[in-house]
Amino acid sequence: MARSSSPGSTVDRLDSPKGRTTSAGTLILTCLLLAACGAQGASPVEIWLASLPECNSCELYDQVAAERGYGEALSYPSRNMTLDIPIKQIEKTRLSKEVRSQLPDDIGPDSPYWPFQLLVLVMKGNDVLYAGNIAESADLAGLRYDDAVMNPPAHPVADDPVFDTADPYTRYFLAHLNLEYFVAVAAGEREPYPPAIPVDLGSPRPVPLARHNLVLWGSAGNPLENALFIPMRMREIRDAVQDAVRGQMQTLVLFGGGPEGQANDTSYIDEAGDTRFKRVDVGADMDASGASLNRVLTSVRLDGRAHTLLVQVGHSGTVGSPLWGSLLTLSPDDLDGVTASGGDLVMVSGACHSGLFARAPRCGFFAAHPEVLAVGCQLSPDAIENSDDYLREFFHAATTPDKDGKLPTMLAAHWYASTHIEPHEISYLTTDAIIDDWFDAHPDRLPETIQVSDFERLMPYLDDAARTAAALLVDGLDGGSIINLENDVRQNQAADDTLADATEASSRERRAMLSLPYPLMLPSMARRAIYLSQHPHDPAFDQANRCEARSLQDLLEDPANATPD
Repeated sequence: MARSSSPGSTVDRLDSPKGRTTSAGTLILTCLLLAACGAQGASPVEIWLASLPECNSCELYDQVAAERGYGEALSYPSRNMTLDIPIKQIEKTRLSKEVRSQLPDDIGPDSPYWPFQLLVLVMKGNDVLYAGNIAESADLAGLRYDDAVMNPPAHPVADDPVFDTADPYTRYFLAHLNLEYFVAVAAGEREPYPPAIPVDLGSPRPVPLARHNLVLWGSAGNPLENALFIPMRMREIRDAVQDAVRGQMQTLVLFGGGPEGQANDTSYIDEAGDTRFKRVDVGADMDASGASLNRVLTSVRLDGRAHTLLVQVGHSGTVGSPLWGSLLTLSPDDLDGVTASGGDLVMVSGACHSGLFARAPRCGFFAAHPEVLAVGCQLSPDAIENSDDYLREFFHAATTPDKDGKLPTMLAAHWYASTHIEPHEISYLTTDAIIDDWFDAHPDRLPETIQVSDFERLMPYLDDAARTAAALLVDGLDGGSIINLENDVRQNQAADDTLADATEASSRERRAMLSLPYPLMLPSMARRAIYLSQHPHDPAFDQANRCEARSLQDLLEDPANATPD
């Protein structure tokens, strides 16, 4: 089980939309300053640094301020003079309604990143001349891994730069954060940096799609993250799906440095336990960069006739998934509108926190609840071979036909996988996200606990495959056993702590290390049954459920090529 490097963790969602000049910002700041002061002196313009206690970039700013000599004022050179612009610290709760109303929505109080971001406001009185997240001043397009990280030797020494990836964000921001940028933009002396959104669904070079497409995406930011597990599982999944699905299906593989890459792109552990690197040939069509993924997903957005299965093999963090060579991430927001033209996108992900993306495709199947890790990304062949990870179990089930040659539904494959993964894991579906949202809006409808016997009485509300899975999950439990419906995530995280040093152990060995009252999929299944018993006719749920209840044949075969009834 690999703990993802959690791209963007230093400053939460750094590549979120930027600030911008408001209507008051059309004033020329330099003229304001010159009209109000002599060659040097006090300024009618101020810089406000607005934050909350949860701010996760304020410590970085404090280091930058010390190194750059920012004190109570910014000495700003302009037109052969130095302007002293006061710097004021202010808590966001103290910003007046008038000031807050001038902030763009993406950095204002309604933004999910409002508690965490340090905002820089260039102010004249109560007029906001320009406002933005402090991270904007660093030009986020430059957030990339060093060449030494992306081009590792086959047998690196212990202090090789390839291993120095613990916190590249801090280094970058310490070198580039500044206040001068915001003043220059407000003064009209420069344009703001363009938004650094590597996947914007607007690529000028979309990849032509077939009617049916299998896209395999190895999601890793650098060779150290790109563990041997990733290419091995990608090969297995490609071969299994191609064998199971008939007809014309296009396969696209996005991996590492792509077909033209010559550098070692994959990490593994040798027999001595040392980390090594090699180039692995998985038949990649493209690299795994944001630009390549953007080309594919732009095509999904534009082509309303295409049916596409996107399989993510690799990593994800708490705010998004890594992109090859970049320190920026793909977030669920980046995929907003990807199926707007009517295209059919189904996602299967084995990544940590992958449930973040549950609402992005038409429907999806995910190894991990948004708040938990997933088993996978091992480095040694033995650990990979003996891993009960979600992707292996899902595609084993999804590509195994019955006696009549029909494949099970992907929903049935999900329930099969969910009863064969390690017992502390919590998988996730698009319909799970809908259920969670409903209970968030109706907390009084969800009890804190439920007895096994009461859950068993609700099982008829589940679909056939879910009932089979539920019966396996409660097998061996007494009818009076209590299922806690609120602490499964906490129990999962505690189990991960227990397993932290056993990432290369077999799933059998890891199971023996755990002591759980029941498989942690059980609370999720119970919440589903309670939801269906109370709210059986939700159009959003029904639509997503119909999408989930298809087989790979339904998604990826033309009806003329499908197995006859």
